[in-house]
Amino acid sequence: MAAARERGIIIASDECYAELPMAEPYLTDGVPSVLSDDVCGADASGLLALYSLSKQSNLAGYRAAFIAGDTGLIARLREIRMHAGFLLPTPVQHAMVAVLADDEHVARQRSAYQDRREVLAAALIRARLEIDPHCDAGLYLWARHPGVPPSEAASLELVDDFAARGILVAPGSFYGAAGFGWVRIALSASDSQIRNAAERLSETKAT
Repeated sequence: MAAARERGIIIASDECYAELPMAEPYLTDGVPSVLSDDVCGADASGLLALYSLSKQSNLAGYRAAFIAGDTGLIARLREIRMHAGFLLPTPVQHAMVAVLADDEHVARQRSAYQDRREVLAAALIRARLEIDPHCDAGLYLWARHPGVPPSEAASLELVDDFAARGILVAPGSFYGAAGFGWVRIALSASDSQIRNAAERLSETKAT
């Protein structure tokens, strides 16, 4: 942060998953925002926090989101948005007020994702796949064949393995070289679909 400020670089922090941690200490204490005093030193200059309700409140498609932070930067963004004509509909604004005031539905949503994660993770392990230990938040699991050299081809081959079982996953190579060899598995399917995918993985080991 100090280096960014020295160089006049704006930091835009994507915090749309902030309410969906799955591990401690964030499960208890919450995920700190870039605007938290202990992170930015009570100085929001050059900082923007981008927050969306699409994940925590299932409002994907409604563009229910906001940006907070440096008041000067916010004023410039408001000016651009006003002239571009992209105004947030009033019903969506009212929906945002309602969901931001309700922590209970967020806790239920997080619990549902956690349950799905546990079911699917157990099936992936039984299928002798490795799970990225760093994907312990949000809506996705990342998996790969342990010991297989990372490559785009390895990602695509694993996609085919899942597809043969009627399970759609995204190749990690879609997300850059760091994803080579991996696939990304969404937890946004229904509980029954997640259970069904777990059963299919358990019936036949991934090859």
